[in-house]
Order: sequence, then structure tokens, then C-alpha cells
Amino acid sequence: MNPLPMPPLKTAVPRVSESVIQHADQHREAFLGAQPFRHVMIENFFAPEFAERLLSEFPSFDPKLAMNDMGELGGKAVNTKIRKISPAYEELYELIGSPGFLDLMSRLSGIPDLLMDPKLYGGGTHENRHGQELDAHVDFNYDEAQQLHRRLNIIIYMNQEWETAWGGAIEIHSNPWDHKNNQIRAFDPLFNRCVMFETNEYSWHGFPKIELPEDRRNLSRKSISIYLYTKDRPAEEVVPMHATFYVQRPLPPHFQEGRALTGQDIADINTLLKRRDDWLRMYHKMELEKNREIAARDHLIKDLTMYVRVPLTGYVLQAGSAVGVFPDRWMASHAEFDIQPLTQVSGILLRGWRPENAPPGRVRLSAGSTSAETPVGGGSFAVALKLSQPAEQTFRLNIGTTAQGRAVDTNVDSRDLAFLVTEIRARHPLVRTLTKMLG
Repeated sequence: MNPLPMPPLKTAVPRVSESVIQHADQHREAFLGAQPFRHVMIENFFAPEFAERLLSEFPSFDPKLAMNDMGELGGKAVNTKIRKISPAYEELYELIGSPGFLDLMSRLSGIPDLLMDPKLYGGGTHENRHGQELDAHVDFNYDEAQQLHRRLNIIIYMNQEWETAWGGAIEIHSNPWDHKNNQIRAFDPLFNRCVMFETNEYSWHGFPKIELPEDRRNLSRKSISIYLYTKDRPAEEVVPMHATFYVQRPLPPHFQEGRALTGQDIADINTLLKRRDDWLRMYHKMELEKNREIAARDHLIKDLTMYVRVPLTGYVLQAGSAVGVFPDRWMASHAEFDIQPLTQVSGILLRGWRPENAPPGRVRLSAGSTSAETPVGGGSFAVALKLSQPAEQTFRLNIGTTAQGRAVDTNVDSRDLAFLVTEIRARHPLVRTLTKMLG
């Protein structure tokens, strides 16, 4: 893959190494051609003096910022409020949101129109201590509050002293669900090294346990994480919104048939089982909370439905509440409500609309012993009901829809939607007579 060189940057990018800018085309080529998903490793990312300042001003480990997903004190501290850390980190914050930096990240990744998250949710400074590890995972894909798609992870490491044997290398996984065939590419967290990768449904990454020698336990794995977003993303990449997904790591490779388990082996197994149980409890809690939200929303919709006014025209009023009619004028597969005539009603005309790809079906109107129906597909339709005798008292109108499938995809709207009603018109004998008289 040989992407065409791009035009010069629109604005300068201070505090980023000149070599990154000069070799942007080569980095983009490596990024776009990488497997199992797009990623690139870039050495000496920040200008040397700025990188040194970021290291010297890196915040000390704060236990209040080290609560893990289970609500327990962990070995990882995340500080998203980097503007308050020091002057160098305030400069970093301004850099991340600058047009020059965002333009450069688009050049390096080929992803246009990148945006910064002002709150740096999940980003900022990350510090991991001895014994900490991160299971393979894919990140959350959508910021619901800002309605932005998460597209790019940029991680710059701040460790001047680090050895491969100490663990903590970021690992790119092909498929952590398939332990036997999973391919892993690892990058040690070395000082001023940047690892950048796209965020999608298969950008699995994590790092193995940090195992520092006893005389190096004062050290920690330090990094700066930057997450960038876009307002839209390619249609083929759009999936339902989700949180971060983790895949628990398998048993260590030395667990083989015939091996006598040691005390440490038993401890390792218990650790893995506890971790799995913790995640199961957390996902169970998340499901209950989500179902509570859904139930509360459904209850609110039902309450709102009590006050929905049907789009009636003619000399009639709606008496009481409606069943199966939504505030946005969509009707369920069954709907009913009472109509109060102000003068005699001889018939009802319903006009509606269904999406063009809606499956064929029928819409039926009924009031008392009279009924009328019409076949419907996609687009506009109308069905007229003539009453057996003009109605002067309140009567109930029933509307039923049968079809070979849903009119609206459940991924778009989970409600029972049959059609969009545009008008329900009452017809009156006197009005019809006057119309004929006037020609």
C-alpha cells in the first residue's frame, strides 16, 4: 500500500518531534498496512525537551484515582484532569485540541475530521504499578453524551528505564477468544514511544503482568493516553453502542497435562477464577441497571401515551386516552381510542405512511359492527370506513395492522411500530350534502 503524499500541514505542530512530521507519509503507510488491525509504532513522538518535561512533571500515584471497575483500590491510577497537573500538562491539553495536532493525526491515520474529547474520558495520564496487568479488550465505541464515534487511540510512554522481562508491553491481539491461534505483536513501553491504533470491533489490545525486580519496585509503567473521535464513521463499521469488552486471559502456557500443581499454580488459578467471577458480577449488575433503565423508559412512554392526542380532523374530539398511539404519531400494530362527535359522523378516513422497505400487509378499521381494510406496503396509503348508521354518541375506533414483518428495524426503534398516521378525518352527512349542493 503506497498512499499518495499529502499536502503540507495547515498549521505548525509545536511540541511534536519534527521527525514525526517529516516521516508522516511513511508512518501512514505502515499504519494502513498493519495487521490484524491498523496500528503503528512511532519513536521519539514528542520534541525531546517537551517529553522530558512531561516525565519530570508526571503526577505521583494517587490512590483516589486508582479505583478499578469493581470499585476496589487497584494498581492503576488514571488522571483525566491533566490541565491541573502542571504547566507542561496544560500545554499538552492545549496541544491535543489544536487544529495542527488533529490535522497531523489525520495524516498519520488517514482518518479525516478527528476531534478531541474535552473531558479526556478514560484518557490522560496512566500509571500502572508492579503486579498490574490488562486483559485483552476492545474499547467502548461511542460517546453517547457528545454523540461521537471513538476512532483512534494514541498512547505515548514515559519510561526511561524498562526491560522486556519486566512485562507491561502493549500487545496487539488478532483474536483473544481463540487462544491457540491468537497472534500477538508486542511493543515495550519505552520513553517517548508512541503506539497508535484504530478503535473498532476487533482492535484487541492489553498488556501482561508487570513483574519488576525487588530493587526496581519504585518504578511504574507510565503513559499518556489520547482518544480521538469523529462525528461519523464508515457505514460498514457502525455497530450498536457498547462499553469496553474484556476477554479473560487463558491459563499460563506451563499448565500442561501431567504437571504437578505447585502452590503458586493454585494461587494463579484462584486469581484467574476470582477475576472471572468479578467480571461476571459486574456484567450482571450492568444488565440489571440497563434493564431498569429500559423499564423506566417504557413506563414513561406508557405514561406519555395516556396524553397523546390523535391527529383528528372534522367535527369530532378525542375522548380520553389512546392505546397504541405514540407521541411522534407512530401507531402500534393495534391501536384504539374513543371519538366524540360534535355533529353526526357517517364515516372515518385514515391516511398513513410506511417506510418504503416495509413488508406487505393490511390495515383494518372497525367501529362497532362495521369494518373496512386495505392492503398496504411501503409508502402512503388510505383506508375509508363507512358507518352502518351515522353516529351521534361517542364510539370506539379500532385500528389493526397485520404484516409479514416489522415496518421498522428493531435496531432503529424497538417499539411495536406499524405505520405513521398523517390524518384521521371524520366524515359528516351534512358536510357531504352541502358539498354536493355547492357543486
